[in-house]
Amino acid sequence: MSNYANVMQKHGKTFFWASWFLDKPTANKLFAVYALCRRLDDLVDTSNRNTKTREELSKLISSASNNQRNKNLEEFRNIDSNLIPRQDIINEFLKGQLSDLDFKQPKDLSQLLKYCYRVAGVVGLMICDVLGIHDAKLRYFAIDFGIAMQLTNICRDINEDAQIDRIYLPKNETASLKINNFKNPSKTDLMIINSTRDKLIKLADSYYESGVFGINQLPKKIKRSFMVASNIYQGIGHKIIQKKISFNEQRVFLKNYEKLKLTIKTLLKLSKDFDIPLHERKLHASLGNLPDTNF
Repeated sequence: MSNYANVMQKHGKTFFWASWFLDKPTANKLFAVYALCRRLDDLVDTSNRNTKTREELSKLISSASNNQRNKNLEEFRNIDSNLIPRQDIINEFLKGQLSDLDFKQPKDLSQLLKYCYRVAGVVGLMICDVLGIHDAKLRYFAIDFGIAMQLTNICRDINEDAQIDRIYLPKNETASLKINNFKNPSKTDLMIINSTRDKLIKLADSYYESGVFGINQLPKKIKRSFMVASNIYQGIGHKIIQKKISFNEQRVFLKNYEKLKLTIKTLLKLSKDFDIPLHERKLHASLGNLPDTNF
């Protein structure tokens, strides 16, 4: 198993589970994208404790601006040059990481969705690039798939994020509750935070639904893998709501038997290819002129 596959196995269990449906060359490309994103994310998470990591991230950003990505982004060294993700997409991902260095809680849903685009929507675009998918219509849906998964991450990790003084739920959706309200919530705080979280889970469903339109256009094996990953990840949010799990309880995840059940259900219900529907423009209304969005 490659080092990048090991990274996925350790940190991206849902996608590693779904990767068993992929041929090895395709899986290796996805492992490389994930390994890059994980490395940069880890740099940000440790930067306040280690000056060296902050300097390394700054070096990556500087070299990216000078179009020297091949030298520093070693994860792509075995990928054909014409399949390496576009520079403007990588730059947006780096901007998302920078925003976590000097973290500020999103003021509203629009700011949150822009953040989700930068740290996850563009990952969908990177995957499109390494797979050679250039159809603009399909790329819209790839962005939505990434945003959906990031919303799920945010809803699942509220308590963990609060412990490192990060609140991703928008201020105007949480009555401007402070960090201590998240760390030591009252009954009223719990009601407000859980209600906001459930609202975001339902919003994520809209982005998952859009993402599926694009997934259905992919080659059979790739479609099967991404559909499994989508349904498993979406299942985390559904489990939170169905079991009415409070944000300050133990982190929610799907056990292997739950993943297997969803996998079988997904494989039995895979739909045939259909014409690509018009993309819901409102899903990108907050994204302005960011790369590969509607506007």
